[in-house]
Amino acid sequence: MVNQEIVVIGSSSELATEFIKLCLQKSKYVISISRSDNNQIKTDRHIQIQNYFNDYLMIKNEVRKLSNPTVIFFNGFLAENRNFQFPTKEEVVKTDEINFAIPYVLSHKLNNELDNINKFIYISTMAAIKPRYKNFIYGLSKNKLEESIKYLKPSCFLIMRYGKIRTKMSENHTDPPFTLSVNKAAEILYENLESKGIKFASFGLFLLGKLIELLPMKIVRKIKV
Repeated sequence: MVNQEIVVIGSSSELATEFIKLCLQKSKYVISISRSDNNQIKTDRHIQIQNYFNDYLMIKNEVRKLSNPTVIFFNGFLAENRNFQFPTKEEVVKTDEINFAIPYVLSHKLNNELDNINKFIYISTMAAIKPRYKNFIYGLSKNKLEESIKYLKPSCFLIMRYGKIRTKMSENHTDPPFTLSVNKAAEILYENLESKGIKFASFGLFLLGKLIELLPMKIVRKIKV
Protein backbone atom coordinates (compact mmCIF):
# COMPACT_ATOMS: atom_id res chain seq x y z
CA MET A 1 0.00 0.00 0.00
CA VAL A 2 1.28 3.47 -0.85
CA ASN A 3 2.26 5.37 2.28
CA GLN A 4 -0.48 7.67 3.55
CA GLU A 5 1.75 10.40 5.02
CA ILE A 6 3.74 12.56 2.60
CA VAL A 7 6.19 15.31 3.58
CA VAL A 8 6.93 17.59 0.63
CA ILE A 9 10.08 19.68 1.06
CA GLY A 10 10.49 22.46 -1.50
CA SER A 11 6.74 22.49 -1.97
CA SER A 12 6.52 25.74 -3.93
CA SER A 13 7.99 24.20 -7.10
CA GLU A 14 5.67 23.53 -10.04
CA LEU A 15 6.29 19.79 -9.92
CA ALA A 16 5.64 19.70 -6.18
CA THR A 17 2.38 21.59 -6.62
CA GLU A 18 1.07 19.12 -9.21
CA PHE A 19 2.24 16.17 -7.11
CA ILE A 20 0.46 17.54 -4.03
CA LYS A 21 -2.77 17.81 -6.02
CA LEU A 22 -2.55 14.11 -6.87
CA CYS A 23 -1.85 13.15 -3.27
CA LEU A 24 -4.79 15.11 -1.95
CA GLN A 25 -7.07 13.58 -4.58
CA LYS A 26 -5.99 10.18 -3.25
CA SER A 27 -6.69 11.27 0.36
CA LYS A 28 -3.05 11.30 1.44
CA TYR A 29 -2.05 13.37 4.46
CA VAL A 30 0.34 16.00 3.11
CA ILE A 31 2.66 18.33 4.99
CA SER A 32 4.27 20.96 2.76
CA ILE A 33 7.48 22.77 3.71
CA SER A 34 8.97 25.72 1.88
CA ARG A 35 10.18 29.30 2.21
CA SER A 36 6.96 30.47 0.61
CA ASP A 37 3.70 31.10 2.45
CA ASN A 38 1.55 31.32 -0.66
CA ASN A 39 1.32 27.74 -1.91
CA GLN A 40 -1.08 27.44 -4.82
CA ILE A 41 -2.85 24.53 -3.16
CA LYS A 42 -3.84 24.03 0.46
CA THR A 43 -2.25 21.03 2.16
CA ASP A 44 -3.20 19.42 5.47
CA ARG A 45 -0.43 21.42 7.08
CA HIS A 46 2.03 23.96 5.68
CA ILE A 47 5.29 24.90 7.40
CA GLN A 48 6.94 28.10 6.26
CA ILE A 49 10.65 28.31 7.02
CA GLN A 50 13.16 31.08 6.45
CA ASN A 51 16.27 28.92 6.17
CA TYR A 52 16.34 25.14 5.79
CA PHE A 53 19.47 24.78 7.93
CA ASN A 54 18.59 27.23 10.69
CA ASP A 55 15.00 25.96 10.88
CA TYR A 56 15.92 22.29 10.87
CA LEU A 57 14.45 21.65 14.33
CA MET A 58 11.09 22.94 13.13
CA ILE A 59 11.18 20.46 10.25
CA LYS A 60 12.35 17.61 12.47
CA ASN A 61 9.60 18.20 15.03
CA GLU A 62 6.92 18.09 12.34
CA VAL A 63 8.26 14.86 10.84
CA ARG A 64 8.61 13.33 14.32
CA LYS A 65 4.84 13.66 14.89
CA LEU A 66 4.04 11.35 11.97
CA SER A 67 3.87 7.58 12.17
CA ASN A 68 5.64 6.43 8.99
CA PRO A 69 6.05 9.28 6.47
CA THR A 70 7.63 9.41 3.04
CA VAL A 71 9.85 12.50 2.77
CA ILE A 72 10.25 13.93 -0.73
CA PHE A 73 12.75 16.64 -1.72
CA PHE A 74 11.64 18.82 -4.64
CA ASN A 75 14.34 21.46 -4.13
CA GLY A 76 15.75 22.47 -7.50
CA PHE A 77 17.51 25.41 -9.13
CA LEU A 78 18.85 25.83 -12.68
CA ALA A 79 20.60 29.00 -13.89
CA GLU A 80 22.64 27.89 -16.89
CA ASN A 81 22.00 27.00 -20.51
CA ARG A 82 25.33 27.37 -22.29
CA ASN A 83 26.01 29.02 -24.71
CA PHE A 84 22.96 31.20 -24.03
CA GLN A 85 23.04 31.57 -20.25
CA PHE A 86 26.04 31.43 -17.92
CA PRO A 87 25.61 31.37 -14.13
CA THR A 88 27.02 34.15 -11.96
CA LYS A 89 29.19 33.29 -8.94
CA GLU A 90 26.15 33.78 -6.73
CA GLU A 91 24.08 31.45 -8.92
CA VAL A 92 26.78 28.78 -8.80
CA VAL A 93 26.67 28.84 -4.99
CA LYS A 94 22.86 28.83 -5.02
CA THR A 95 22.76 25.90 -7.46
CA ASP A 96 24.91 23.78 -5.16
CA GLU A 97 23.04 24.77 -2.02
CA ILE A 98 19.54 24.07 -3.35
CA ASN A 99 20.24 20.97 -5.44
CA PHE A 100 22.75 19.29 -3.14
CA ALA A 101 23.33 20.80 0.31
CA ILE A 102 19.73 21.23 1.45
CA PRO A 103 18.44 17.74 0.60
CA TYR A 104 21.65 16.03 1.73
CA VAL A 105 22.07 17.81 5.06
CA LEU A 106 18.40 17.40 5.97
CA SER A 107 18.46 13.73 4.95
CA HIS A 108 21.59 13.08 6.98
CA LYS A 109 20.12 14.67 10.10
CA LEU A 110 16.64 13.18 9.79
CA ASN A 111 17.99 9.73 9.00
CA ASN A 112 20.28 9.79 12.05
CA GLU A 113 17.87 11.37 14.51
CA LEU A 114 14.48 9.85 13.64
CA ASP A 115 13.43 6.22 13.19
CA ASN A 116 9.89 6.72 11.89
CA ILE A 117 10.67 7.66 8.27
CA ASN A 118 9.44 5.17 5.69
CA LYS A 119 11.45 6.46 2.72
CA PHE A 120 13.38 9.41 1.31
CA ILE A 121 12.70 10.41 -2.32
CA TYR A 122 14.82 12.76 -4.43
CA ILE A 123 14.08 14.46 -7.75
CA SER A 124 17.12 14.10 -10.01
CA THR A 125 18.02 14.48 -13.64
CA MET A 126 19.72 12.81 -16.60
CA ALA A 127 22.37 15.52 -16.27
CA ALA A 128 23.56 13.79 -13.07
CA ILE A 129 24.86 10.77 -15.01
CA LYS A 130 27.70 12.69 -16.69
CA PRO A 131 27.68 16.46 -16.09
CA ARG A 132 28.41 18.26 -19.35
CA TYR A 133 29.15 21.77 -20.61
CA LYS A 134 25.51 22.81 -21.27
CA ASN A 135 24.51 22.70 -17.58
CA PHE A 136 27.64 21.47 -15.83
CA ILE A 137 27.10 23.07 -12.40
CA TYR A 138 23.50 21.86 -12.27
CA GLY A 139 24.42 18.32 -13.33
CA LEU A 140 27.36 18.23 -10.93
CA SER A 141 25.18 19.28 -7.99
CA LYS A 142 22.66 16.53 -8.75
CA ASN A 143 25.46 14.00 -9.26
CA LYS A 144 26.89 14.92 -5.85
CA LEU A 145 23.46 14.42 -4.30
CA GLU A 146 22.95 10.99 -5.88
CA GLU A 147 26.40 9.73 -4.88
CA SER A 148 26.12 11.15 -1.37
CA ILE A 149 22.72 9.56 -0.77
CA LYS A 150 24.02 6.19 -1.95
CA TYR A 151 26.92 6.59 0.50
CA LEU A 152 24.60 7.74 3.29
CA LYS A 153 22.53 4.57 2.84
CA PRO A 154 19.24 5.58 4.44
CA SER A 155 17.01 2.61 5.25
CA CYS A 156 15.00 3.17 2.06
CA PHE A 157 15.35 5.71 -0.74
CA LEU A 158 14.27 6.46 -4.29
CA ILE A 159 16.07 8.70 -6.79
CA MET A 160 13.80 9.69 -9.70
CA ARG A 161 15.72 10.69 -12.82
CA TYR A 162 13.88 12.89 -15.31
CA GLY A 163 14.85 14.48 -18.60
CA LYS A 164 13.40 17.91 -19.25
CA ILE A 165 10.16 18.83 -17.47
CA ARG A 166 8.33 21.82 -18.93
CA THR A 167 8.38 24.40 -16.13
CA LYS A 168 9.24 28.08 -15.83
CA MET A 169 12.74 27.05 -14.73
CA SER A 170 13.34 25.22 -18.02
CA GLU A 171 11.22 27.30 -20.40
CA ASN A 172 14.23 28.66 -22.33
CA HIS A 173 15.63 25.19 -22.97
CA THR A 174 14.78 23.23 -26.11
CA ASP A 175 12.57 20.15 -25.78
CA PRO A 176 14.72 17.02 -26.25
CA PRO A 177 13.24 13.53 -26.67
CA PHE A 178 11.27 12.26 -23.67
CA THR A 179 10.36 15.77 -22.47
CA LEU A 180 7.43 15.68 -20.04
CA SER A 181 4.71 18.07 -18.98
CA VAL A 182 4.74 18.87 -15.29
CA ASN A 183 1.42 17.02 -14.88
CA LYS A 184 2.82 13.84 -16.43
CA ALA A 185 6.01 14.09 -14.38
CA ALA A 186 3.91 14.32 -11.19
CA GLU A 187 1.86 11.28 -12.23
CA ILE A 188 5.01 9.26 -12.85
CA LEU A 189 6.38 10.16 -9.42
CA TYR A 190 3.13 9.21 -7.73
CA GLU A 191 3.05 5.87 -9.55
CA ASN A 192 6.58 5.15 -8.29
CA LEU A 193 6.13 5.97 -4.61
CA GLU A 194 6.82 2.36 -3.73
CA SER A 195 9.88 2.03 -5.98
CA LYS A 196 13.43 1.94 -4.59
CA GLY A 197 16.94 2.75 -5.75
CA ILE A 198 17.37 4.73 -8.98
CA LYS A 199 14.37 4.93 -11.29
CA PHE A 200 14.09 6.60 -14.69
CA ALA A 201 10.93 8.50 -15.60
CA SER A 202 10.52 6.45 -18.79
CA PHE A 203 11.98 3.41 -20.51
CA GLY A 204 13.38 5.70 -23.20
CA LEU A 205 15.32 7.66 -20.57
CA PHE A 206 16.53 4.39 -19.06
CA LEU A 207 18.01 3.30 -22.40
CA LEU A 208 19.49 6.74 -22.99
CA GLY A 209 21.00 6.69 -19.51
CA LYS A 210 22.75 3.40 -20.18
CA LEU A 211 24.05 4.81 -23.45
CA ILE A 212 25.37 7.95 -21.71
CA GLU A 213 27.23 5.80 -19.19
CA LEU A 214 29.06 3.99 -22.00
CA LEU A 215 29.82 6.91 -24.31
CA PRO A 216 32.93 9.13 -24.04
CA MET A 217 32.30 12.72 -22.94
CA LYS A 218 33.00 14.23 -26.39
CA ILE A 219 29.93 12.41 -27.67
CA VAL A 220 27.83 12.93 -24.54
CA ARG A 221 28.22 16.71 -24.96
CA LYS A 222 26.21 16.50 -28.18
CA ILE A 223 23.20 14.84 -26.51
CA LYS A 224 20.43 17.37 -25.89
CA VAL A 225 18.71 15.69 -22.89
